[in-house]
Amino acid sequence: MSDIKPSKIVGVVLSVLIFASFMVILAREPFPSSTSAHSEFVPTQPGGEIGIAMSKFLWDFRGFDLTFQTLILFTTAICCLALLKEEIHK
Repeated sequence: MSDIKPSKIVGVVLSVLIFASFMVILAREPFPSSTSAHSEFVPTQPGGEIGIAMSKFLWDFRGFDLTFQTLILFTTAICCLALLKEEIHK
């Protein structure tokens, strides 16, 4: 048989207690409803204004993230073009 170290037992017990306490907290707290936040931006029936509504939602709430994602995409495109550039040796 393998030797089970006391520190491993303490770690497992502590992990189980922390997990159980998080589950108790999550079970007691009501899940927040997001219908009030999204109902004004995204229409429930399809229409031509869905692009405008989604764009407004993204730029109002996620503008900082979108700016950095755009920077990452541009950097990736420039690096890919640099890798694919044909080198001419004279």
